[in-house]
Amino acid sequence: MIRRLLVLLVAAVGAWWLLRRLAGNFGVESPARRQAVPRFEGAMVRDRICQTFLPKSRALMVRQGDEEHFFCSDACRAAFLARRRPAR
Repeated sequence: MIRRLLVLLVAAVGAWWLLRRLAGNFGVESPARRQAVPRFEGAMVRDRICQTFLPKSRALMVRQGDEEHFFCSDACRAAFLARRRPAR
């Protein structure tokens, strides 16, 4: 009887230890792994065409008068400029 309880206890501790080890591969990150993720610093801006947010340092900018407009790609910038061109 005591031998069965001891085997059950060892099996439970082993299963707990194994699950804790596997949890690292299923979304539970260690502090060292979290630090490896690149972080963007600075302001985020929104592309007026596709509504995407991106770091200001990576955005393409068009200045019209006192306004600055930011875009995620050349295609979005071109679409914006095509809309803003005055009719002749």
